[in-house]
Amino acid sequence: MKILLICAAGMSTSLVVKKIKEIAPEGTIIEYGTGAEVVQKIKDFDVVLAGPQLRYKKDQLLKLAEENNVPIDFIDPVTYGRIMADNIYQQALDTYERGKR
Repeated sequence: MKILLICAAGMSTSLVVKKIKEIAPEGTIIEYGTGAEVVQKIKDFDVVLAGPQLRYKKDQLLKLAEENNVPIDFIDPVTYGRIMADNIYQQALDTYERGKR
């Protein structure tokens, strides 16, 4: 599975991605980018998770995801802030499964 995590500037998401890579199964591709980069990158991924800083762009991101047939979800601020890698990875799996329906 290819997972893209996005946030406003990409800084905090790099830490989250590092932690998720430690627990994700081998072969899982996890990258990060900014809200602006998602337009170019979205087609290359199976699922997108957005950091809480991007909730103000929720409608725009949901539309982009729908247009590209890629499921997207928004990470809870507490989960994100505490870098709860297991929960975030599970959210990516759940979002992907919901998107297949």
